[in-house]
Amino acid sequence: MQGSYTLSMLGLPVLRDVHSLAKEMALSPGLLYKLSAANGKFYQRFEVPKKSGGTRKILNPSRQMKAVQAWILRNILDRLNVHQAATGFRSGSNVFQNAVPHRDNRYFLCLDIEDFFPSILYAKVYKVFRSLGYSAHMAHVLAGLCTCEGRLPQGAVTSPSLSNLVCIGLDRRISSFVGRRNVAYTRYADDLTFSSMSPGRLVAIMPTIRHILDDESFTLNAAKTRRMGPRQQCRVTGLVLSDGEVGVGRKRKRKLRAAIHSVLLDRPNANDREHHQRHVRGWLAFLASVDKRGLVQLSSHAARLAQRHGVPNVLSS
Repeated sequence: MQGSYTLSMLGLPVLRDVHSLAKEMALSPGLLYKLSAANGKFYQRFEVPKKSGGTRKILNPSRQMKAVQAWILRNILDRLNVHQAATGFRSGSNVFQNAVPHRDNRYFLCLDIEDFFPSILYAKVYKVFRSLGYSAHMAHVLAGLCTCEGRLPQGAVTSPSLSNLVCIGLDRRISSFVGRRNVAYTRYADDLTFSSMSPGRLVAIMPTIRHILDDESFTLNAAKTRRMGPRQQCRVTGLVLSDGEVGVGRKRKRKLRAAIHSVLLDRPNANDREHHQRHVRGWLAFLASVDKRGLVQLSSHAARLAQRHGVPNVLSS
């Protein structure tokens, strides 16, 4: 009874048993049991290369599993709040929101969690559903539908949201610890960023951050630890922080200027032209969300270039 009240207060579907879940999803209870209990059979496994070298294992759920997970994401996970330090996988949030809290600081510490999704085990996913008010049986079924062989699969649509919910305790502990020391903290998936006006503060917090990560069953990827200061280009989740501003940086803008010149003035074949236009338009759309000043500069450059050479500005909206 208490669980149903909690679910109703949170605006979540009250699921008393697998039959009620099956009815909501318009599927058979037998299929749901099978998807949950034998989840490893419903994923295709493949590997993709990492930029840093090596490969990343991707688990692609079957059509039926993907549909079930999409229902869980839409009706349960998307309705829940996560810690404000978590900036990834949230509606209306992106890498820009992850960088903004750090723009007025001068020293930066960037950490990486090793094997982030696979390191989140079934028990933690089960705990999330239990904490929402679902019975032990339903939490077991839901956790089985969102994990693969006991781990959070990289490739499932539910994994990003579940990772943020699992990390609420981690984010709360780190934010509380560093906040008292005038250190800013954000987390974008497995990327943890800390910043301060004092390099000594960032050095001093490291032992406790390591302890908290270990206590939350996460492993720090020491090879990806980065420390940056005023004499270096400070890059946070792909964006450059400089003089209190956040953007894509001068190097990227120079490349985009060259790409704009190629799109407007070169004469490639039709397929190449369309490909280059899509590429530049994609970058301009990205700038609209992370670097509005850069967008104005490059859009103005494209307009002047087109006018000067008497060609249509195919990049204008």
